[in-house]
Amino acid sequence: MLVEPRMLRILRYEVPLPRLPDAFHGYRILHMSDLHLGALTSGTAQVARARTLAADLIAVTGDMIETERAIDECGELLGQMSATDGVVCVLGNHDHAATRHGGIHRLVDVLEQRGVRTLTNDAMPICRGAHRMWLVGVDDPFEFRADLDRAYRSVPEGEPSILLAHSPDICTSPRPGGADLVLTGHCHGGQIRTPFGAPFTRTRRRFRDVLGLQDVDGTPVHMSAGLGATIPVRLFCPPEVTILHLVAGARAQTEL
Repeated sequence: MLVEPRMLRILRYEVPLPRLPDAFHGYRILHMSDLHLGALTSGTAQVARARTLAADLIAVTGDMIETERAIDECGELLGQMSATDGVVCVLGNHDHAATRHGGIHRLVDVLEQRGVRTLTNDAMPICRGAHRMWLVGVDDPFEFRADLDRAYRSVPEGEPSILLAHSPDICTSPRPGGADLVLTGHCHGGQIRTPFGAPFTRTRRRFRDVLGLQDVDGTPVHMSAGLGATIPVRLFCPPEVTILHLVAGARAQTEL
């Protein structure tokens, strides 16, 4: 309670993506999740430390706030972060719970004013010359708000995509062609871990684990331990930010 929730672990993974154009080889995604700003164990200090990390894109996978009073703080913290292709986020169940009286629109507006894009069942391209990679973001799968068909509507078939979703339960809804990489949070890595993994995951689907980079039905999925929490206890599962280095095209084929 007194030590581990205030630690910060910085992890790095190489992620081979065979469909990714060589123009994106070495692309760096800084993945953060579950800030829970306004909670007893807020991720405020950890976000401030993560600002020093270099990345091409910063992806935040939901549960950014715990109370509506934290909206302005969220906009300020994320607005101070910098990456070549900006900061992109999706919404989590705590974001909706904290803003049940229409405040979710204010959260999205405040973030937009600070240059942070919220993808709500929507997609956006990232370009390197004539080559594209798509970022696809869905609303919270935990409360059945995700709409993958709508989110992928503008993504041409066969082009690489990275899917942002708050809960790994999005993996129960495969689509043809699928995402090349999925980034999620929600589970906090279990928050309390044993040598046998996490006793509690808060997922409908049973996963081998809910922490780190793993293969789920042939797709690489990164599940973040998150930065904050509503219950101020962690055991063998400190807060974390992760930098994912993408390995592209033919180079990925040789590394798989």
